[in-house]
This record gives sequence, C-alpha cells and structure tokens, in this order.
Amino acid sequence: MDSLVHQIVADFKATYGSKITDKADLFLAERNMLEYLMRLGRAAMGHLFDGIPRGYEGPRLQRDGSQYKFVGYRKTVLHGLFGQLEYNRAYYFSSDPGGGGYFPLDQRLGIDKRHTPACQYFLSTFTGREAYQKSLNRFHEIFRPDGQQSISMRKALDMDAQLGQSIEALRQKEIRELGQEGCQLATRQPIKDVVAVSVDATKLREKGKENRSSRGRKKYQILWKDVKIAAVSRVGWDANRQEASCTHSSYLSGIEHADEFFQRVHVEFARRVSEPQKVLTVILADGAEWIWERARDVAPGPYILILDFYHACEHVSELCKLLYGEQTPRYWKAFKRWKDLLYSGQVKTFILQLRKIRDTAAYRDKRDAIQGQLNYFQGHKDKMHYDRYRRMRLPIGSGTIESACKNVIGGRLKQGGMTWSQQGANGMLQIRASLESDRFFDDFVATLDLAA
Repeated sequence: MDSLVHQIVADFKATYGSKITDKADLFLAERNMLEYLMRLGRAAMGHLFDGIPRGYEGPRLQRDGSQYKFVGYRKTVLHGLFGQLEYNRAYYFSSDPGGGGYFPLDQRLGIDKRHTPACQYFLSTFTGREAYQKSLNRFHEIFRPDGQQSISMRKALDMDAQLGQSIEALRQKEIRELGQEGCQLATRQPIKDVVAVSVDATKLREKGKENRSSRGRKKYQILWKDVKIAAVSRVGWDANRQEASCTHSSYLSGIEHADEFFQRVHVEFARRVSEPQKVLTVILADGAEWIWERARDVAPGPYILILDFYHACEHVSELCKLLYGEQTPRYWKAFKRWKDLLYSGQVKTFILQLRKIRDTAAYRDKRDAIQGQLNYFQGHKDKMHYDRYRRMRLPIGSGTIESACKNVIGGRLKQGGMTWSQQGANGMLQIRASLESDRFFDDFVATLDLAA
C-alpha cells in the first residue's frame, strides 16, 4: 500500500505541482487531489469492466417463454460513479412475440438503464435533498471535478423515477408480507416504551392536462393533490423545558387513499415496535376525520388519542376573531382564558361557556358559526385531556408532523414554481421519506435484491 501511495503522490506532483505555502495553496492542493482521484477512479473502473465476464450464456437461451439466439457482442457507454464506462457484452435476439433484444449482463449488473447502481445511489442522495439543477451542480463538483462527462437533467430525472418506483415496490412488498400470518418485519431503531404516531396531509402542485396556446406554446393545467404523511417517533422527556418531545422519527408518505396510506403506517409501526402489547402508543393529529376513523387500528396494544393542542388553539383563535374582532384587547383576553382552560384539561367548562355565548341574544346572528366551533370541540373532547397527558409525560402537540410537512415534503417538492406528475411526486416522496428516516442505504440495497 505504501509503495502505491508513493507512486500516486509522485504522479500527482508531476501533474499538479507540490507547492503548499499558505491556505490558498492547501485548498487548491486538496481540490486538485479530488480531481486526480476521481480520474484515477474512472480509469480503474474502466480496467475492472474490461476484466468482467461479458455475459455469454451459450448460442441459445430461453427467457420468459421466448427463444433467444446469440448475435454477437455490442458496445455501450454508461454513467458510472466516477464517469462514463465503455464495455462490450453479449447480445441476444428473439423474433418471438414479446421478445426483442436482450443483454444478460445488463440485467445481472443492474445497468440496463445505462448507469451503475453506485452512480444512482450517490446522485439520488443529492437530488433527494435539493432541486435538480443545484443537486447536479453539487454532484458534478465532487464526482466530475474536471468538468467532463456530466450527467444531464433528463438522465437525473430518469434515474430518480426508476429508484422511486423501486423503493415503492419495496414498500408494497413489505405491506404484502406484513399481511401474511406469522410474518414480522426486521425491527429498525426499536421503540420499547412509548411510541408516537403523528399523521397529517399537505398540498402539492401536480401537472395536469396539457394545453397549447394560440402561439403553440405548451401549458399545463395545475392541480392540487393531497399528500399524506406520517411520522413514527420515540417519546422522550425534555427536563429543561419540562415537556415531552418526539425523537428518532421515521417517515412515510404517499399520494393515495387513506386506507392505502394507513397500510404504510401499519408497516412502519411494525418496523419500529417489535412488542406492541408492551408499548403505549400515542396517536397525534389535527381534527381530520380520515385520520381518526383509522387511528385506533394502528396499535395492537394500549393507545391514547390526542388532538394536537396547537390545532385546537387555532380554533380558539378563529372563535375569538368571530366574537371580538382580530387582535383586539377582548380577543386576547378571551383567547388566553380559553387556551388556559384547555391546557389545564377543562374542556367541559370551555364547552359550557361556549354554549352560553351561542344562546345569548348578542351573538345569535353568529349562531351557526359558533355552533360549528362547538361541534368541533364536542367531537374531540375525549382527546383533549391535556393535563393528564402532561402528567403522563406525553406530547400534546404534533410539531413533529408539521415540521415533516415543511421539511420532508415542502423543502424538496414545494419549492417555487415546482409542479410534478403524480408518478414523479410519489417516487420522490419515497426517496425523501427514506433519506429523512436515515435508512436510504438499507433501502437502496434492498431494491437491488428485489430486482434480482
């Protein structure tokens, strides 16, 4: 190893020089070393590819019920992690219906889309975090520092679409397996005491039907789609702030019916909790009925349903605006009084006061609006025992899922002017959820096994 390093250093000095006298020299030396090593990696991978078998499987082979005949060897160029790779591999052809061309080696190595798995993995760690142009700039700065053999925007989009579909196929496989009797998923980041499941939804701009203007320009109808998201978290206790907190969160997301989405929730719950009968499950959400109608089925063991306290306070604020005007002294007085009542668990007292206001002559013209708020609090009063939850050191706010809406989804898919196809959005959502759950490497390797 030492002799090899000496050879590399000598060659590097001959190519770039060896002057290092100040911090600018040091920066350039390290940057030049990166470029040198990437070029070295590109050349080394080229030699490795020259030495691998070329995929010849005899003069004839059968695949998917069709007969294939060996035609010869065909060259191709693909994107590797360090740059482009050229190699020669066996080509088979079938004239049977559904046949066509077939490259056995491409299938075995997972390079049938003209890129290596490592290139796809590392590029998606960039594109899964930032907009495509920024991501490509960052990726090229590290893996293409000489400015050669860049990956196009179209190629990056195709790679993410493929990966997103693969991760989604993995998620669906997990859903099917969990439905089989006696099947148990491998536990990851296990939770053994109190688990919080937070659920919400946000909006995403979707590219709709294509239209053309009178000048022939393409225009797309903009649609808004509901994106569902959930977080499964460990519940901890912040001694300084004297409040519960959600930590070690994992995420799941999708554009789909609530029944389908909650299948994902069941899978993630099973992944994080191996002994549900011994774990207390806290389910946190706002007032959306599609969540509460299904929430009780998430936890096989003991559970508590909690309406997000801050969402309840938003309803209190709307009520105060209706009765006393926005930001008026009477607004602030009533808001503080009612917020304190809810915080101390006195939701029944608050409801009684609201009923009296509804029935007074001064507010009869606003009766329907007051009744709407009253219905909200009456419908959720069993999930608003905030004094008891705090004594049990349980979270009362769904800040974790609100943050996930902004960071897991919004920070990547809702930047200025972004629109998505439903397929593209779903694929990126799976990449985002995997990245933010700190299991992207494991998921990626699992997709390779799934394809095999």
